[in-house]
Amino acid sequence: MHIMLNKKHLNTIEFLWIAIIFWAASFTAIEAPFSFVFKTKIQPWQLVVDGIISLLFIADLLHHLREKKKLKKNTEIETVQKKWMTHLFLGVDILACIPFDLVSYYVGHQDLFTAFRLLRMIRIIKVYYLIENITIVPKIFKIQSIAVGCLMVVNWIACSWIFIYPMGRDTDVTSYYIKSFYWAVTTLTTIGYGDITPHDNYGRIFTCFIMIIGVGMYGVVIGNISRMLASADRYKEQSREKINDLLMFMKHYNIPNKLQTAAINHYSHLYSKRLSDNDEKIIADLPHALQQEMQIYMKIKLISNIPVFHNCSHDCLKEVSMQLEQIYSSPGDMIINIGDIGEEMFIIAHGNVDVILQSGERVATLHDGQIFGEIALLKETTRTANIQSQTYCDLYKLTKKNFNEIVKRYPVLLSNIEGTTQRRSSDARKTPAA
Repeated sequence: MHIMLNKKHLNTIEFLWIAIIFWAASFTAIEAPFSFVFKTKIQPWQLVVDGIISLLFIADLLHHLREKKKLKKNTEIETVQKKWMTHLFLGVDILACIPFDLVSYYVGHQDLFTAFRLLRMIRIIKVYYLIENITIVPKIFKIQSIAVGCLMVVNWIACSWIFIYPMGRDTDVTSYYIKSFYWAVTTLTTIGYGDITPHDNYGRIFTCFIMIIGVGMYGVVIGNISRMLASADRYKEQSREKINDLLMFMKHYNIPNKLQTAAINHYSHLYSKRLSDNDEKIIADLPHALQQEMQIYMKIKLISNIPVFHNCSHDCLKEVSMQLEQIYSSPGDMIINIGDIGEEMFIIAHGNVDVILQSGERVATLHDGQIFGEIALLKETTRTANIQSQTYCDLYKLTKKNFNEIVKRYPVLLSNIEGTTQRRSSDARKTPAA
């Protein structure tokens, strides 16, 4: 397994391969010491599994040798110690590729080859090191790796106990392994019921060593779980703190209740539609072109859930997002006036707007995810109603010129907007289109 010195981001296929190698190495790290201490007879299923794992290790070794060869010209000169370590790990990797179960089954000398299989356990250490050097690891895989790691440590300790105190003739394998596993768990957790105790100096020294390991395991496991939980709730906790700070600010300065509600609603919108209110700052250090590309995908997430964009392809959504212009309005602001020439449509990202007739009658209220002004994109007509902000609004504008260019390539968008317009017209004519 090639050891990386820097954090690396893997695509889905690369990470899937790492996961497969992880599970193959984990199986070996659990099964090999068990077979070694109990000297179990090789079963047919073990031959099949051993062959598959060897093929996986061979493929992984060849892959990383090829990758290392590609990068060799760009890497710094290795020190003598680095070269020595590289050759040592390469030797272990080569030995791990040998199907020892198959060899011992046909050649004999099972005890010797079973001992060699223990070298595969080194591979799981290297896999864990590799996982630590991956930039982003899915949470479910992190939990699995912690659980499997704990299981392997307990299994190794249980097998070590069996090696020190071999099984008697009157005990079956399953019962004795469970008993040893039980001793390992109670000792590691420092519970120590005393029902299974060492009865010589070697056993006592070994038990002291395991007790010390148990303290360290507690720290590692609890630390990893705490870090995962803290990472998962980080943005939620930040949002709660900001809202609490905002509430204290408004209370201190006697902000009117109506304005307080508007501010809290705006924060709720930010945290429901975005990762955090710091989205722009998160990508601020990236090159400008890359920032623009990511901002497009932020808009895609917004519009992909709007009915008028349903069934639109990803390319269509991307083109629309590229042309959207974000604007803001305050309560009472007139966004559209009757008689104006319509040159754009609007998408409501957050807030409410009122549809007002010339007589002053408010006939409808539009909210998050709805559009207005779309008739201007379909027909040469003037606005037939006023659109006024009822609250603080976050809007996106799409001009007629850009719309016409997009629907030439993606007619499904034109069909969706025409359908929306027809439904509005048929709703008892209560909501005149702007």
